[in-house]
This record gives sequence, C-alpha cells and structure tokens, in this order.
Amino acid sequence: MQKRTLYYTTLICMLALAAGCKKFVESGNVNINPNRPSTVTLNTLLPAVEYYTSSNHFQVAYTTSLFSQQMASYQGGPLTDDQNRDVRMGVAYTGLYQNALTNGKLLIDQAKALGSPFYTAIGRILLVMNLSLATDTYGDVPFSEAFQAPVVLYPHYDKQEILYPLMQKYLDSAILESQQANPATLKPASDDLIYAGDMNAWRQTANFLKARLSMHLTKKGAVAAANAALASLSAGAYPDNSKDCQLVYNDKNLNPWYSNIAVKLTTGNYYIAPSKRFVDALNGTAYPGLVDPRLPFLMDKKTNAAYTGLQNGAGNTGNTTDLSSNTYFAKSNSPVLMATYAEQKLLEAEARFLANGGTATSVGSTQAAYSAYIAGIVANMQKLGVPAASIAADTSHPQVAVGSSKLTLELILREKQIALYLHPEAWVDVRRYDYNPALFRGMALPLGQDPAMGGQFIRRSGFPLDEVNRNPNVKDAIQALNAKVWWDQ
Repeated sequence: MQKRTLYYTTLICMLALAAGCKKFVESGNVNINPNRPSTVTLNTLLPAVEYYTSSNHFQVAYTTSLFSQQMASYQGGPLTDDQNRDVRMGVAYTGLYQNALTNGKLLIDQAKALGSPFYTAIGRILLVMNLSLATDTYGDVPFSEAFQAPVVLYPHYDKQEILYPLMQKYLDSAILESQQANPATLKPASDDLIYAGDMNAWRQTANFLKARLSMHLTKKGAVAAANAALASLSAGAYPDNSKDCQLVYNDKNLNPWYSNIAVKLTTGNYYIAPSKRFVDALNGTAYPGLVDPRLPFLMDKKTNAAYTGLQNGAGNTGNTTDLSSNTYFAKSNSPVLMATYAEQKLLEAEARFLANGGTATSVGSTQAAYSAYIAGIVANMQKLGVPAASIAADTSHPQVAVGSSKLTLELILREKQIALYLHPEAWVDVRRYDYNPALFRGMALPLGQDPAMGGQFIRRSGFPLDEVNRNPNVKDAIQALNAKVWWDQ
C-alpha cells in the first residue's frame, strides 16, 4: 500500500500558506490570493493542497455524517446540525474556498506556466475533489468568476448543472496531461504525499472520480449514468486496495478524527458518535442474525454491553459506542480515505445493477454485479484489518452470499454505506435514493427536527453568514435546507 507521511518541514509550508489565507480572510478580500507564484513553488503548493483536500473531507463528513445518519450528536453545535437548525457549515466552506480551491487554482496556473503537465494533472484532480465537495454540499457555488480579485470581487454562483460537465472536462484533461512528457526537473516525488509522483495512480483516481460523478446523476437517467460510470472504470481505475487515494497521518501531524473526536472523549468533551441507525445495521438489529465483523473496527464500546448507537436529534441518550482512538478511522496515524477500491467495487455493483434494469424493489442481477458486490465487501474488510476467517464467515453468510439471482439494491447500498463510513459521499447516496428506509433500514427524521424543515429531510447546507453578508450574488443561490440540489431533482 502506498503511504506517505507528513514531514515537519512540509507542515511548515502548509502553515505558511494557511497564515496567508487567514490574513486575507480577516481583511475581507476572500478572493485575493496572497500567495504569489514568484514566492511559492510547486513542491510547496502540492502538499499543502493535498493536506487541505484531506482536511476538507473530514470537515464535510463531520457534519454530513449526521445527515446520512452514520453519526449522531451528543450536544452543543453538532446537535443543532443534527436537528437541521440553520445548518451553515462555515468551517468546511472556509477550508474548501480559502484553502484548497484557492491554492489548487494557483497550483494549476503555475504548473501550466512552468510547463509541468504532471503537476497540472494532479492539481486538476484535487480541484475537482474539492469543487465536488462544495457543490454537492451547498448547491450552486462560485467557480468561473472566483479567484479573480481585484477584477471580480463578487463572483456569481455557477449552476450545478454547469459545474458537473466542467468537472468531467477537468478530469479528462488531467488524464491526458498525466501521460504527456514532463520535465525531469518538475516531476512530483516526495512532495506528493498521496502517491509520491505515481502518475498511473493519479490517472486511476481520475477515472474513478469520473465514475463517481456520473453515478451522482442517476436521477437524470439511471441506465445512462450507470453506463457512463462503467465506461470510466473500464478505462482503468484502482486494481486493489494498494492504490487507494488517502492521506496518512503520523504522531506529529494528527489524523483529524483523532484530534477532533477521539482525544476529546478522554477529557469528557463528547460531540458525535455512531448513530443508532448505523449501529443497528451492523449489530443484528436491522438484519436479525447478521452481526458484522467490522463493528469493533468502526466503533469502540464503553462497556461490555451490546453495541448501541446514539439516536439522531435526541442528544445524549445512553449509547454504548464512540469513535475512540481504538478504531480504524480515529487513530492518531490513521489515513483519511478520499477514494478507495472498496467504494469503487460497490459503485460498480450498483452501476451494473442499474444498467441491467434494476430498481429499488427489483431482485436479481448479473453475475458481474454480484462479483463486484462481494469484492467490495472483501476489500473493505481487508482495508480495516478484519481477520480472514471473519471475512470468509461474513461473505458466506446467507444474508450476504445471496447469489446473483437474489441481489438487491438494498444489499449493495448497505455495504456501500459501510465502505463510505465517515465519508461525504455517504450523504450523496442517501439523497440520491431519497432517504428510502427500504434501502437504508432505520432511516427516519431526526428527533427534535427544526419545524421549519416541514417534516422533510435535509438536502443541502446553507451558506456561512460571512459569505451571505459579503457577496450580494449569493441571493441567487440561497435555497431552503430541504430544497434538492440539481442532481437530486
């Protein structure tokens, strides 16, 4: 497995960039880039953008995992979000725009000016990762007029239906650029914290992201979206877990789930924990007789009692599970997963199921769909470190090993939600299938939900107040929290 560590000197570069962002944010000039190409090098920009991209996956998932009901809130600010009260996700917006997208655009522009297609390709892929997080979270967002101050101080908000084809074009360009001749003096290497300059791995990531974006459009035509996704995967995506797109942390540069959740548990600061709905899907409650061997890898029990999750919207309701430093995702040196082989295989299973005419209620599909479904389960369990005997027992369990003739969309999505634990993509899937409790067992409105939601599920985040107060063009993009984004309609 390819792993890169965050070196102390690299972190200093990141902090320098972050300090510049803080300065221009405080001045109110959020579209002015303080990092001049003459003073910031490609091998300084790249690790910073990768770091911010990983951090943004955490920041978005921290809140949206409440909406997908993988996690639930104990108290404080997260409880307000859990109950869908004036959700704005300001920290995530800052990370996406003032850090990742600003510096990502600078990385691309500078790489093009210096004639390095490899850096340009990586920059495009990272930019798409962050732009997709932004538009999938907020809906219409600034892009085409962003990053152009002082010429454009108040960028307009691009329609999501315009951004989606644009992101696909960026990935197409990245794939071509990754195969071009590149100056030996401008090749990414140790500064690439994800793949150490392995352009084949970046090309595989681009193909997978193309497939993921295509699958977001299933409501615009499920068969067409599925076939487009399968075409991108066939062009060359991940061969196994070894090429997962992830950032690995260490004891100096701590995993954000560790520093923001696990460590705070030890001081009595409880914020979010695995939800009742998610835990029940694994502990034998929602699927009687099926206890998932991944439970102790995904969550930690406080006592010897059964695994019990936290009820969404209820606050502290006596759960027994937490995201402690004993879990896979919240160790100090755990990776943040951005795109994985396990997700890819389960996405493939879903795409093949839909391409074969499958629906939310149909039963049975092709052998290829079933094989991808099993491969996704195995890949995720191997990633988490589940023992081989437990993997074999689970994948031969009659509720899992149903065969191609009894494969259902519910089974695929159950496994996909587990593989996407603590990932923003989990909320995309929940919205694409309208929070359907027949597909996501136990799904229900959070307790204490804001009456302003009208008894409907949350579909987007609102914009931060500083963005609302600063840019007059935001009025055209503001929608109710229960208003569907374009691909959800």
